[in-house]
Amino acid sequence: MRIKHFFGLAVLAAMTASCSSNNELVNGGNGSGENESGVSYASITIKLPTTSGTRAANDVFAGGTASEYAVNDATLLIFQKDGTSENKYKYIETAKLGNLDPWKDDKPTGITTESTTITAELEHATVGVDGDYYAMVILNNKDKDDADKVTLPSGTTTYGEWNVATHATNLLDNTKGFYMANAPEFTEADKEPSTLVHIKGIYRTKEEAQSKPGTTVHVERGLAKVTVGSSSTGANYFAKDGASATGTKYSNDKVEITDWALDVTNKSSFPVHVTSGLKAGITPTDPTDQTVPAYADIWKNEEATAGTAATSRFVSHADAFKRVYWGIDPNYSMGLTELDKCKEQFTIVKADGTNAKWKSSTDPLYCLENTFDIKNMTQGQTTRVLLKATYTPKALEKETDKTFFMIGNSSDFWTKATLEKQIKSKAEEVLNTTTGVTATLKGNLLEGGTHVLDANNVEIKSGEDDRTKDVVDEINQKFGLDMSKGIGIKTYKEGVSYYIARIKHFGDDLTPWKEGDATYDGENLKWLGRYGVLRNNWYDLTIEKISGPGYPDVPEVKPDTPDDEDTKYISVSVKILDWAKRSQSWDL
Repeated sequence: MRIKHFFGLAVLAAMTASCSSNNELVNGGNGSGENESGVSYASITIKLPTTSGTRAANDVFAGGTASEYAVNDATLLIFQKDGTSENKYKYIETAKLGNLDPWKDDKPTGITTESTTITAELEHATVGVDGDYYAMVILNNKDKDDADKVTLPSGTTTYGEWNVATHATNLLDNTKGFYMANAPEFTEADKEPSTLVHIKGIYRTKEEAQSKPGTTVHVERGLAKVTVGSSSTGANYFAKDGASATGTKYSNDKVEITDWALDVTNKSSFPVHVTSGLKAGITPTDPTDQTVPAYADIWKNEEATAGTAATSRFVSHADAFKRVYWGIDPNYSMGLTELDKCKEQFTIVKADGTNAKWKSSTDPLYCLENTFDIKNMTQGQTTRVLLKATYTPKALEKETDKTFFMIGNSSDFWTKATLEKQIKSKAEEVLNTTTGVTATLKGNLLEGGTHVLDANNVEIKSGEDDRTKDVVDEINQKFGLDMSKGIGIKTYKEGVSYYIARIKHFGDDLTPWKEGDATYDGENLKWLGRYGVLRNNWYDLTIEKISGPGYPDVPEVKPDTPDDEDTKYISVSVKILDWAKRSQSWDL
């Protein structure tokens, strides 16, 4: 897979007198600060992302689509410094910025394609240069009903209180544009990144604000983006009639991917990218809040030497703006070891796939960011891609009924008629007879999924006598079927086969893991961020090869199972794209 550091950055830059626009912003604040003149002004430029070449595996950028850049509304939040941590900075006021038209081309490497200049009118900020005011910019905060996606701060709340307490759930509504907010910036090694941006000057008149240096704020989209497609050099499993499987036993079988969807997607997000606490950890005062484990070395920004791991992956090495490539979400370290608890936090697709948002095209899907500490890098919390395919075994291609079966761990295919024949043969062994025995499949054995034989899904007769209950347990034993071990008869109804790919963030390039390695063992340096999805990243999955049949239904997530387990059959390469770009390879 390649992850592309998704939608890039938007920049609020200092104005000069020659800037192209002087849009005046209407204040909507309710803060309590004092300004002796009544009003004051600050000028800002907002810039949107560019495509960029790559300097390193962690810094590959791609522009995305026009709709991912559209700005329909903008809001400026002002906070005032109070203490050393920006989480303690106090909210002062809000200024509504409109839609920021018009735009002009402006393309510094790695950041922007367009820019606009505006002048904001403030009511509660004191005039002065290099004061203690800090800016937060939010773009596209309106949903389809013109309601706020994120509740804005009010009263005397602090930045940290507002951001952590506000669990946004409808950021996926892109009807009126993609939600964006300040991106955290890495400034120096071993120091927490900063998110609120210092306002260099607040002036008494609009004209003065336009003529003096101001502030630059980088903005990122609040969603992650996922796309899937076929390899440009390999088989195209998305084509009509698909392509051949690659496994030796299955090389003549056909696989056609018809739909794809996202699974285990987060239900909530913080309004703004949270990095505070990754270094020092978080011990909450409220016992219901999550405890975030400390990783003291995360921001050291050290390159790997002599085959050792590195912390440099957490930070962009682009020249224009050093982004941060990890963060905390509302369920980062909750320790969700039960499936029901996972379902409270994540949207999980049912076994029959009926609640999935299937997509038949190569258009993207979007999701909220989903990160976790290394202890919680498990399948019950990791966002994954589901691929729905029609699988046609070569040996069965002339069959009218495209449903086929597999028994236990056997790699052979069976039709309804040949499976009934196999069950009949085992029944004859149990009943110690070779005449008058019949077996008929019914019930859930004809539906997609994995099953053991019981009186509800098979009927076994000896002459006119129903002997199902007498023999079914022994037949299961003879086939080696045991649902406690996940071993049963797999029913591929109408040839439908499912494949999964858990999405890697840093992936194999930056966090290599091989069979036989300890399963993470708390080694942040080696593996923190190996899996996950982060806002403003584009995860582009390329299906390179499929070796055989997948799952007969959507496989249930396993909350206690680490993400890296031996998974078979499908090979996936991942790319990271401004939206940023990451490359990974999968053999599943």
